[in-house]
Amino acid sequence: MTTAMMHRRRVFETISPLLDTQTVPIGDLLDTPRRLAVSVASPIDVPGFDNSSMDGYAVAASTLRNSGQKQDQDPQGAHQTVYGPIPVRGRVAAGAIGAEVATGTAVEIMTGAPLPAGTDTVIAIEATHPAQFESPEITITLPSTDAGPQPGAFVRPRGSDVAAGATVLTAGLMLTPAHLGVAAACGITALQVRTLPRVLVVSTGDEITADAAAGIHDANSITLGASLRRLGVDTTIITVPDDPQALLDAVRAADCDLVVSTGGISKGAHEVVKLAAALDPEAAMVFEPIAMQPGGPQGCGTLAGTAWVALPGNPVSALISFEMFIRPALLGLTVDEEPRETEYHRLLGGLDEAPPSGKLQVRRAVMTPEGLALIGGSRSHLLHNYAQSTHLVFIPPVDSDSNANQPAPDADDRLKTWKIT
Repeated sequence: MTTAMMHRRRVFETISPLLDTQTVPIGDLLDTPRRLAVSVASPIDVPGFDNSSMDGYAVAASTLRNSGQKQDQDPQGAHQTVYGPIPVRGRVAAGAIGAEVATGTAVEIMTGAPLPAGTDTVIAIEATHPAQFESPEITITLPSTDAGPQPGAFVRPRGSDVAAGATVLTAGLMLTPAHLGVAAACGITALQVRTLPRVLVVSTGDEITADAAAGIHDANSITLGASLRRLGVDTTIITVPDDPQALLDAVRAADCDLVVSTGGISKGAHEVVKLAAALDPEAAMVFEPIAMQPGGPQGCGTLAGTAWVALPGNPVSALISFEMFIRPALLGLTVDEEPRETEYHRLLGGLDEAPPSGKLQVRRAVMTPEGLALIGGSRSHLLHNYAQSTHLVFIPPVDSDSNANQPAPDADDRLKTWKIT
C-alpha cells in the first residue's frame, strides 16, 4: 500500500510546478508566511554608527582617569571609585549629531544617539550624581578595577549587528517576524519570495446542497478555505452535487491554478470526482488508498485541464490531509521538511485504542499541565475534538508481519507531534 510519504511526493509533484517567485513589499508579508526565493545581503552596516545603549553621559575614558578620584564602598562593602566632578556641556538625542566633546567634559546622551567625537564610552545615568539630567556637573561612581575605566562601555559599535555586504537572509528559509525585522533594519523594503497558486476549493456531495433531504452543513470548505487564506492563497470556494458533468463544467469555468476537492474519491456508487475523471478523456488522476488513518482515500493529478488534489470527504480526514500534503507543498518546503513545529512527547496513559495494522495513525491531543493527552477517538468525523486539540500525534505503523511484529507504542515512548496552535 502507498505510504503517506509516497503520496506526499506525488502531491508535491502536482503543486511544485505551480510555485513561482515574486518581489513583495515587506509590509505585505506581515500576515503571511512566505519562503524566501533569493538570498539577501545587507547594503549597510547595522548600526550605521557607534551609538549609546543607555540614557546617560558620553565621555572619554581618559577624562575619567584624569579627573579627581576617591575610593568608597557600597552598602554591601564592595570597593568603588568616584570620579569628578565633571562639567556637562549639552545633550545628544537619538536622531541628532552632537558637537565634538572637549577633553575633561561630558555630554548628556540618549539611547540610540550617535557617540559624538571626543567620546568613547557611556555612563548610565544611574551611576551619576545627581542622577538627573540638566545638571551643570556630575560625579560618577563605578566599581573599582585595576585597569580603571576602559573605552567602549555601553557603546554599540558600528556594524556590531550586521556588517555591510553580509548575507542576512538565506534563500529557502521561511520568513519569520524576526527575519522581516532584520530586512527592515538593513533598509531593505522588498523581498523575492515564492508565490502561491490560485486555488479553487470544491466541496462535493448531494448532502451539502441546500435542498438535500438528508443534508449536512458543509464544514470542509470553511476549514480548508481558512487554512489556505491564512497562507495568503487567493482562494475561491464552491459546492457541487454528485453530478460529474456539473463538476467538470464548474472547474472549467473557474479562474484557478489548482483544485482542492473534498469527497467523491472513495468506493461508493456516487464518487463524483472519480466519475468526472472517467468522463474527461485528458484526465490524468491517480486515486489510491494510502496507509494512513484518518485520510485513507486520496487522489491527485490533473482533471478538467487543471492540477488537482482530491481529499477525503470526512472533515478530520480532509483537514489532516491538508496538513500532511498540501500545506507543506504550498510553503515551498522539501518533501522531508516538517511544516509545523515538531516536538516529542509521552502520552498520558499511553494509547487509548490499538493502532491500525500497517498504517500511520494521526491522532489529536491536547497539552495539559500534566502532559499530552489524546482527545477524542481516531474516527474521522470528530471535528469538534480537532478544534480542541493543540497537537497532532503521529503513531507509527505497527508491523502486520507476525514474524517481525513491531509492538504498539507504550506510555514510555516519546512520539512525534506537530504543534497546531
